[in-house]
Amino acid sequence: MKELPHNYEAEKTVLGAIIASNASRVELVNGLEEEDFYGKNSPNALIFRAISKIVNEGENFDIPSLINELDINMKVLDKVGGIEYIKDLQEYYIGDKNALFNKGTIKDNALSRKLILCLQKYVDGFEKESFNDVGQYVAECEKDILQITQGRRVSEFRSASEIVDEITNDLQIRKNTKQNKKFPGLDTGYPLLSYYTQGWQPGQLNILAARPSVGKTAFALNLAYLTATREDKTVAFFSLEMDAKSIVRRLLALVSCVNSLKFSSGDLDDTDWLALEAGVKTLKKTKIVIDDTAAESLSNIKTKAQRLKANHPDLCCIFIDYLGLISTSGKRYDSRQNEVAEISRQLKALARELEVPIICLSQLSRDSEKRSGAERMPKLSDLRDSGAIEQDADVVMFIHRDKYQNTESEVADQNVMDTSPFGNPQDTKINVAKNRNGKTGIIDYVFLMNIGKFDEKDTRLDK
Repeated sequence: MKELPHNYEAEKTVLGAIIASNASRVELVNGLEEEDFYGKNSPNALIFRAISKIVNEGENFDIPSLINELDINMKVLDKVGGIEYIKDLQEYYIGDKNALFNKGTIKDNALSRKLILCLQKYVDGFEKESFNDVGQYVAECEKDILQITQGRRVSEFRSASEIVDEITNDLQIRKNTKQNKKFPGLDTGYPLLSYYTQGWQPGQLNILAARPSVGKTAFALNLAYLTATREDKTVAFFSLEMDAKSIVRRLLALVSCVNSLKFSSGDLDDTDWLALEAGVKTLKKTKIVIDDTAAESLSNIKTKAQRLKANHPDLCCIFIDYLGLISTSGKRYDSRQNEVAEISRQLKALARELEVPIICLSQLSRDSEKRSGAERMPKLSDLRDSGAIEQDADVVMFIHRDKYQNTESEVADQNVMDTSPFGNPQDTKINVAKNRNGKTGIIDYVFLMNIGKFDEKDTRLDK
């Protein structure tokens, strides 16, 4: 095997800072482990072990105490290069910021080594055929890799005084942005919805649920487009049901206000073409990226999202259409409910890891259709397959159309052919049924079915 990733210069820089700087010493020592230094019992690792012992035992640290620890207690002074090497390390200190940067380099190299050794273990196991079940083999490999990568994000204790400063700063931001009719989170594109949710919040899992054909994908595309244009940032759209061309056709109809039926018939007049050309120019400016892999696995969604975040640091939002089509690989579950619970939990963890909001679409059970009148409005208990969705989600929204539940009205509407862009308007309600950090309630929309556009009827923020 080739030599594993390491950087001796970075190690010397950090050790030099620990020796020379009182200000950054504790932070550097607490932020590293002996195994982060390349080579078991290497000179740098042994020196760090000695430093850690002195610092963690609360003793006064200086060069004589370090030399004493290496020589008298550990008996490795000659092995690490003697007093001269200790003195040379001080020459590498050029500032605390530089040392903290190099600490990150050391941690990244250590993580890379762990990943390489982990993967090598599973490659060897594959070559020796030391496994009986492929699914279990993949699951164990995925679990080990996840443990290693999550180790990079281990949180530490933070003081209440530090956190309270952040809270007051957030409140000041909210006060300032409220004066400009904006919100601390990402702009949803709808003033009243943003008021309820305070915008899409980083690290939150949002569920958008409805019965089939009510308009989940259409509303999600409205939200994705508006967020991408208002924020001028990258928005990811995982479409597990529709192909990318169908998604973009819907976006073009939405942006250009050209009847979506004309995309199928090709019956476009001069006015339509002008509107379409303007829509194309507008859509090309947006940073919406689409993955249309059918029935995608959860592990692939996570990998693609992590890669996208690395390549596009401005990734601000992820849409997934829809939860019921996500599959898991490796581990077998006793029921679909347990599988959905795991999917929900991992989507929540992914949102926190990437520090972006995830808006995941979901189906509802038929229970709402069995009710009558106002009782047909979806409830949290109608979420399909698992109560864990309700538990994990920070925000749960339902889409409801009264006419969709009324068969006679729906048939009557279908018998009236309206080819105008703004024909077939449908009164629609968005029910914000759960919101950990904001307001709940029902918001009235009009759904322009011919172009797939949702408009808020009332944007007053005092509702």
